[in-house]
Amino acid sequence: MTKQRSEMLKESIIKNKKKLLTIFLVAVLVSSFVFLGFTLIKNTSDINRLEVQSQEVKAQYEAEQSENDELLEILENNDMDSYIEQKAREKGYAKSDEVVFYDISAGE
Repeated sequence: MTKQRSEMLKESIIKNKKKLLTIFLVAVLVSSFVFLGFTLIKNTSDINRLEVQSQEVKAQYEAEQSENDELLEILENNDMDSYIEQKAREKGYAKSDEVVFYDISAGE
């Protein structure tokens, strides 16, 4: 009887070890899938954010390129005096013999 009992005890221990191993493997797989899922969601979010940022930078680059082209055209046409005069007027400067009038009705 003791031999049968010891064999049954060994079988029971082996079954318990298999159950624990199975539970452990399932826990590892589930935690791996959860981790991978969160990582995928985070990376997708980062990619979308960076694509928007890339489009903004491209638009800014194109605007700067357009401004550079305009400045190069001004330099090539030897029309720098009129360009300097235009920029000075935009900043509120005037020639020595000019009188500058300000429209104060626009503020109302």
